[in-house]
Amino acid sequence: MDLDSPNVEIKTRAVDQRVQNLIQQARQGDVEAYNSLALCYRDGDGVEKSWLNMICMYATYSQKTGGDIEDVVELFDEGHPFRLLFEIMDSPSFNEEVEAKLERLKQSAPAEAKAIDAAKRAFTMDEATVAMNIFREAEDEGSELAVIFQAIYYDEAKDKTGQEECLTRIAEKYPFFNLLLGELYVMKYGECEDFSYIHKAIDCYYKADAYGMLIPKYANALWGMYDYFGQKGMLEYDEQEVERLKVLAKRTY
Repeated sequence: MDLDSPNVEIKTRAVDQRVQNLIQQARQGDVEAYNSLALCYRDGDGVEKSWLNMICMYATYSQKTGGDIEDVVELFDEGHPFRLLFEIMDSPSFNEEVEAKLERLKQSAPAEAKAIDAAKRAFTMDEATVAMNIFREAEDEGSELAVIFQAIYYDEAKDKTGQEECLTRIAEKYPFFNLLLGELYVMKYGECEDFSYIHKAIDCYYKADAYGMLIPKYANALWGMYDYFGQKGMLEYDEQEVERLKVLAKRTY
């Protein structure tokens, strides 16, 4: 890992130069770059269109500006599949109005509606297992909500092996999940003090950072690792890199 380099190349997926520039600006803490990247993911402008990656970028922007994730909804017109999806998931119950929206979603984004239908039946472990199979099917059909449901399932089931496998797989397409995978490795280190897990965690954090998705919580965690283990002589780091992490760790509002 070359901490002295000001740029981190994205190797897993092709993006155009303008997006590369925005990512490097985001890595230096440029708040507006987060918002611009969110719009790129929304529109598929220079990157593969993805509302999940859009939310991840906008969440970082919100943490820096004090905005609300609900502001993302305003980026979409009434009746847009993402807006319907948000309104359905934000509802406290599946009333008639929500069911009507779900029917509309089935017409415009059937894979997302399929994931919601599966989630509705996942009330027991047996049903949850069936639902997981449906989530994988929905994911293969293009559902991004199914990706979230799978990550939630393994977390709530306390299945760390399944969680690690799931996060490793989905992080290839949705870099934000590298942060959750890194957090899992930190927890594993706490259980057995195998220092290789710290190296794995750091690697995961930088994979997210390569896309400008190192949100304040994890920038602070990475900075803390360098500080704690650096004082023990177990990690080497560059002072300039630590200063960058301190900037990323701050909420500016």
